[in-house]
Amino acid sequence: MNRVAKNALCGLYKYSGLMRAQEAAASWAGKSFMSIVLFHRVTDEIPEDGLTVSTAWFRAFCEMMQTRFRVVPLSELVAILENGTKPPPRTVALTFDDCYRDNLFAARTLAEFHLPATFFIPTRFVGTDHVFSWDQGLRPLANLNWDEVREMASLGHDIGSHTVSHPNMADLTNEEALRELVESRETLQDQLRRPIRYFAYPFGGLRNFRAEQLPLVREAGYDACFSGYGGFVYPNMRGKILPRDGIPYFRSLLNLEVHLTGCLDWMYALKKKVGLLT
Repeated sequence: MNRVAKNALCGLYKYSGLMRAQEAAASWAGKSFMSIVLFHRVTDEIPEDGLTVSTAWFRAFCEMMQTRFRVVPLSELVAILENGTKPPPRTVALTFDDCYRDNLFAARTLAEFHLPATFFIPTRFVGTDHVFSWDQGLRPLANLNWDEVREMASLGHDIGSHTVSHPNMADLTNEEALRELVESRETLQDQLRRPIRYFAYPFGGLRNFRAEQLPLVREAGYDACFSGYGGFVYPNMRGKILPRDGIPYFRSLLNLEVHLTGCLDWMYALKKKVGLLT
């Protein structure tokens, strides 16, 4: 489905009242879920792409989140899941991966809107000129330094681990994986003087996880872990790797709003049935 058609469908859903009616019906039927959204870069230094949104888009996103959703710290979302309580409608947590310096702008903007977020940091690259392989050929993008990470924490945001060196965890031995988990957490705790409770997998697709490594996350001291593949967080996901929706996929805020209400699930199921989604 092209962008124009998708926006038309989303507009029909929202402005005809179908979206609210479908949300109400789902709530009456006892269906509940939460969403975790995932960002990487918020900058105007490079064009928008699969990891990048512009500063204007992000500010509009924050306005939408503030007025139309219930944005909670990741800790509250995890507590709701662990306690088995029913979440309020439109409960969303915001997360960021890697250590791009433009995340400081994002953290400050979120604070203006009183929106909490969690920033997952690969500790080896903080304060360095490291360039990720997928950024080769782009204009150089600066990384956060530790003072900036501490400022983000002081603004009320949480900081989580994204390993030490951002490896594909599925390629590591269990010993190597545990080392990445433990050392990154220790470094963050030393730098921030606060407990580090959450871990997000680098290369968070379905093929990047090995089931036998999941207990290592708890062994390393984390309370929960997160992926990079899409989907909602449902009550039966307690103790599992929790999915996150990559936001740059949604160029239209209208499309994103309708998606986060769960009202497009039927369309995704149909597209999957006919082979347009895997």
